[in-house]
Amino acid sequence: MPRASALQELGERRNAIELKELGLLKEEFGLSMAAILYRARDLGVISPAYLEERLKLFRFKGWFRSEPGQSYPAEKAHVFEQLVFHALAEDYIGESKAAELMSMPLQQFRRIRSMEGGDAAVDQ
Repeated sequence: MPRASALQELGERRNAIELKELGLLKEEFGLSMAAILYRARDLGVISPAYLEERLKLFRFKGWFRSEPGQSYPAEKAHVFEQLVFHALAEDYIGESKAAELMSMPLQQFRRIRSMEGGDAAVDQ
């Protein structure tokens, strides 16, 4: 993931990155979510402590063996969805507002956000 692309997609500094945002970036760049987190840490976007916290979650969910989402880039742009999850991760908006922006019920949004149950793709 080139530096310029990573900084454009993630920003210079983040407190958190939503799981679904990682999934969308995975599809766009064809990298694993873990690789994206490592790159974010290497660029100083996230802290080493935040990386370790996310990697513990990945181990707990068994995602080191098989991450959710598609392995190869999709032919669909995810810019709007990424912006929504970015705003959510940085606490600019809440879950209800994010679900409203994505035009879906809150429960469906929560399933997509947690990346539980199948692909959990956003289809609009």
